[in-house]
Amino acid sequence: MLERLRQSLAVRLGVLYALVFALIAAAVFTLLYWVLAGALESRERAAVERKAEDYAEVFQEGGPAALRTRIAEEANSPEVSSLFVRIIGGDGALTFSRVPPDWIQTQAQQIVVPDGWGGWQTQAVRSVRIPRDAEKDFTVASRPLAGGQLLQVARSTDNRAVLLAPLRRHFFTVGAGAMLVAAFAGGLLVWRVTRPIRQVGETARRIVATGDLTARVPVPAGGGELADLVLQLNTVLTQNATLIGAMRETLDNLAHDLRTPLARLRGTADYALQSQADPAAVREALADCLEESERVLLLLETLLDVSAAETGVLPLRRAPVDLRSVLSGAINLYREVAEEKGIRVDLDAPEAVWVDADALRLGQAVANLLDNAIKYTPAGGWVTLAARRDAAQGILTVSDSGPGVPPDERDKIWRRLYRTDASRTQRGFGLGLSVVKAIVEAHQGTVGVEAVAAAGARFVVRLPGALEPITPASDKAPLGDAGVPR
Repeated sequence: MLERLRQSLAVRLGVLYALVFALIAAAVFTLLYWVLAGALESRERAAVERKAEDYAEVFQEGGPAALRTRIAEEANSPEVSSLFVRIIGGDGALTFSRVPPDWIQTQAQQIVVPDGWGGWQTQAVRSVRIPRDAEKDFTVASRPLAGGQLLQVARSTDNRAVLLAPLRRHFFTVGAGAMLVAAFAGGLLVWRVTRPIRQVGETARRIVATGDLTARVPVPAGGGELADLVLQLNTVLTQNATLIGAMRETLDNLAHDLRTPLARLRGTADYALQSQADPAAVREALADCLEESERVLLLLETLLDVSAAETGVLPLRRAPVDLRSVLSGAINLYREVAEEKGIRVDLDAPEAVWVDADALRLGQAVANLLDNAIKYTPAGGWVTLAARRDAAQGILTVSDSGPGVPPDERDKIWRRLYRTDASRTQRGFGLGLSVVKAIVEAHQGTVGVEAVAAAGARFVVRLPGALEPITPASDKAPLGDAGVPR
């Protein structure tokens, strides 16, 4: 328990808050103490110096008699009754003195006070504080007079340390209590503020312990940096859960799609190994094994291409490519397949649209889109491939009169090995659209699907950085093959 409290961020921040509070309070108290002590000192010195200057003027004008008269007139004043006054001649002899009645030392000659700081030539009033005993000090002001005499006015005052001792005691008493309150209040405040951080830890532990990917951190009210942190963390958790779910679905589909060719491969190989098998049948079985192995190899190579494109390591040999030529090459590649199904394939590209792309990879993507359109378009239908330029984008579309893509599946069809219910009757791995998306995004483009007004679907590919129309002399730029089917 103690170790947990010691490691608690709230406890450590609360203690740190209390220490900072104590340091600031100590600094403020020291400053106030110094200012207060200085103000008291200045006030007492100013009062004694003022009297020394006043008595010096009286003495200069009327001599000792006038000074005695002035002191006698002010004897009832508390400010004067506590003053010690004396005049010392140039030979050190005492010529005048007045000792307050509450002073224990009544011999004026024996009271130790400064004599003028190395000579009495200056006319300025000089003051100093000297200790009297453990609790009392003398504040003395000296003023040189004509004739080499020195006037001294003194007052017994409380020692500064003794005078301000109650203030120091109260500060330490109140300060200790304030520090405890600050530590407690700071700990509670930090405990509340850091609650989202603890919830993050609790959520992470729950996910690790139970594998529940739906667990999320409660978003704190009021906004702020921690609320934004929680929102971003929840977003990451959601994306991770989606990714892991997609990976599980991909593995399930991959296992399902590999099971059939591998089972066929094994069965065919077993048949070929039978000693009584006909040589012609063995050769046919071996041919079937080769076909199934190539099918599995194609699946794995396609998955590697998709992964390479998604991670940005798919090699692209970019060059100026005319989208019209890419579409025309794909149409020529699938012309016989379309004619066998009675599907009309049209090209809508009135002018050249040049983009900076890999002709082979782009042809592969278009071929997959056309293959997909022909596969799901019923006999007697149509497929249209179009290309146009829109500002700095090259846009190509593949439209068909097939059944279209349901709205709730338009985001799912781009996943690896995902197959809609309508596509499960068709031969294929479910990787064609994944390859298209990966190749287009490797070109920093986008691809999407939308419904056609009457029926069917329209796949739209947008490639950024369309080039200005290229002169016929540049038509020799490599266009590459239109691509290969899935």
